[in-house]
Amino acid sequence: MVELDTERLRLIPLRAENLRLLIDNPKKMEQRLSLIDSDSFLSPELKQAMEIRLSKLLGDEENYIWYTNWLIVSKDKNCSVGGIMLKGLPNENGEVVIGYYTLLEYQGNGYMTETIINLKNWLLNQSDVMYVIADTDKDNIPSHRVLEKSGAEMYKVTEELYFWRFVKRIP
Repeated sequence: MVELDTERLRLIPLRAENLRLLIDNPKKMEQRLSLIDSDSFLSPELKQAMEIRLSKLLGDEENYIWYTNWLIVSKDKNCSVGGIMLKGLPNENGEVVIGYYTLLEYQGNGYMTETIINLKNWLLNQSDVMYVIADTDKDNIPSHRVLEKSGAEMYKVTEELYFWRFVKRIP
């Protein structure tokens, strides 16, 4: 099983059964992964995003890490502090899209910046990945700051969204 570690965090890609539990019964998922129970629940929007991830994952379970939510676990607290999703295998341009969330009580601790730096470094070391892409609502200032601190560059703007990317540097 792939798992990434940072100084303070573990990034655990969820297989189908644990992703289903995250959506339907997060306490049971935490028990299965030997995590401390949190009292956090996913918003309806996040549950919907997880359902989409799960349907994609079930279509290609062999490549689950590219379709799932990676649980972000605090090493000292041994609890979930958020998640980061990969939205599929790299496309023909070598682009991988990510989405992420930090549970409310853990926001402002640098967990997401640490997570994004670690995951984008891992992704950009995969041979078929050239870009890691994230989009944010224009009014989501904390997310903009996280991406800026992580080294992303804004490269496209639409009416509602900013698009950010990390680019593979070829020596």
